Amino acid sequence: MSEPRGPLSTDPPGTVLAGTDWHDPGQAARALPEALRRFARPERLAELLHTARTDPRLLGLSEVRPWGNRMVLHEDPRSGARLRLQHWAGGDQDPHGRPHNHRWAFASTILHGSYVHRLYGDVPDVERRLAHGPATPLTERTESVGSLYVLAPEAVHSATAAAGTVSLLLRGPSVGAYAVRLNRDLTAFAERKSGIAHERRDDLPARLFTTADADALAALLSGLSVLA
Repeated sequence: MSEPRGPLSTDPPGTVLAGTDWHDPGQAARALPEALRRFARPERLAELLHTARTDPRLLGLSEVRPWGNRMVLHEDPRSGARLRLQHWAGGDQDPHGRPHNHRWAFASTILHGSYVHRLYGDVPDVERRLAHGPATPLTERTESVGSLYVLAPEAVHSATAAAGTVSLLLRGPSVGAYAVRLNRDLTAFAERKSGIAHERRDDLPARLFTTADADALAALLSGLSVLA
């Protein structure tokens, strides 16, 4: 579901997230986009990057991946929601290009670049349609700078990013035991994902995310005039 960009409040993002029932799709769909707008303010992003660059817990939650780096900038202490900055390398190896869902609701916005976003319906609907052939998207659109959308945990989608795209994602706490991903032929749900703690050794990041990686992302955003 796309969300228009609205005026930014100066209230802390956590005030929007507090008290949200994350098992209620309507509440999650209202809270996440508004909080993400507040986090996405350039001066707020700069503050978060500066703080997170040396925070051991946030660095430990961040990832270096072949298809791009993902830096956790903030974890809300009351709700467990996490804010993640994503730098997309692009290419055919990015697993986000295969239809999948998530264990949590999330809102996302594009800070630089774009990606092709395909929506397939929810998991039960996709499973029913797979009986008649490979999955095909119900909707295809391009998310570009300023796009802001929110998806429920059961929503199946895929994203094919232009190299160098930067996005900001705010996710709620996990409400599902696992997420699923279609195989490369798009004929069956071939993978169950339960978070990085349950990844196979071969699927884990090759190395730890460091302060140097955080500084490289900050320099990139500054060069793109994303930060204040």
